[in-house]
Amino acid sequence: ELRPRPAEADGARCAPARTSWAACPTAQRLLRAQIQAAIPNIERLVIEERPFDAEDAADVVDPLARGARLSLEVVSRSFEGLRPLDRQRLVHAALQAELASGAMALSELKTLTPAQFCARESRRRISRFEQRLRAAVPEIEHLEIVDLTDGHAIAGFFDGSRRSLDPNGLELKITVVSAAFEGMTPLARQQWIQDEFDPEIRSGAIHALPHLKTWTPAQWRAKAGSQDKNALGCAKL
Repeated sequence: ELRPRPAEADGARCAPARTSWAACPTAQRLLRAQIQAAIPNIERLVIEERPFDAEDAADVVDPLARGARLSLEVVSRSFEGLRPLDRQRLVHAALQAELASGAMALSELKTLTPAQFCARESRRRISRFEQRLRAAVPEIEHLEIVDLTDGHAIAGFFDGSRRSLDPNGLELKITVVSAAFEGMTPLARQQWIQDEFDPEIRSGAIHALPHLKTWTPAQWRAKAGSQDKNALGCAKL
């Protein structure tokens, strides 16, 4: 069981700080060990301390003597098929003694399967890429980025061919519609987009940009109209 005051670590006591006992590396390791012993197949475990409200902090003379407010993120294959509430109960059971004693409180608890974690990180990356493109290309009317990553980068990295510089490299399908493309050749438009992601392409963080489409608004509307006609034709059949 963890106590509000951490024990000595590696021959040296954790230095006092304006924080709780949870900032101590030894306390962090103990927490990790407890959670990993109770929940198998953990692929990611993040423990972060959350600050107390200013009003609460003002009442505490010794920060190390108070309970800690923590944010936990646990990613495990063991969560597959379980309801979010049942997953959280597993974490609470692993830390039952600390929670009951007041040594710690969980201000945030995320319990994800590996697939859920990957999907969340993909959305975050795509959001950042979208922000960069909107800042770099004016007058964007439509922007779509789809993560098509399917393992090609992993194979190209480990087979010795050097087709991939990073096993985690992304394959992104990007469609950009902007009036700024008027008067530009298709090659120049695509080069514009590729230049914006040049650091990621050079490092391998982006493995490929297949199906990169850079259209003017008129071209986009024409494509949409053509698709609608094809759909009507199929419906008649």
